[in-house]
Amino acid sequence: MIINIKIADANIGFEDDVLKTIGLGSCVAITLYDREKKLGGMIHFMLPTKFFSTTVFNPYKYCDTGLPNLILEMEQLGGKKYRMEAKLIGGATMFSTFIKNVEDSIGYRNVAMAKKMLKEFRIPIISEDVGSDYSRSVEFFLKDGKLRVISFKNGELYI
Repeated sequence: MIINIKIADANIGFEDDVLKTIGLGSCVAITLYDREKKLGGMIHFMLPTKFFSTTVFNPYKYCDTGLPNLILEMEQLGGKKYRMEAKLIGGATMFSTFIKNVEDSIGYRNVAMAKKMLKEFRIPIISEDVGSDYSRSVEFFLKDGKLRVISFKNGELYI
């Protein structure tokens, strides 16, 4: 079954499922996979931290609140953090003409926060397709943990 994940959202699936999200510009998708259980989760977050938010709170809009929630939900379904592996997609600098330093871009900061948090959770990043200046869409096949990354600029890439 295909499970669509919208912006500022997350979901979990099992072996026969495909988690899918589209339109990753500066947003980042983190996929988590427990190979033993064939259990996977994906978050499509917009911002690195809720610190500056003044809007109604949605934990999946932010890496610092959404990622811990996703890990907890996977553990409640039998996943084990020590078996999880991560992949990162997105984090582009979409409007580079307006930014002096790439490090100031939301995409760069989103990727940096994802890497920092995964390191703190001791979840290894085994593959990534991040940065540059183009958007991506991704399909996460839970049967084997592979990701199909699709972009207008680079076509298809399997990671």
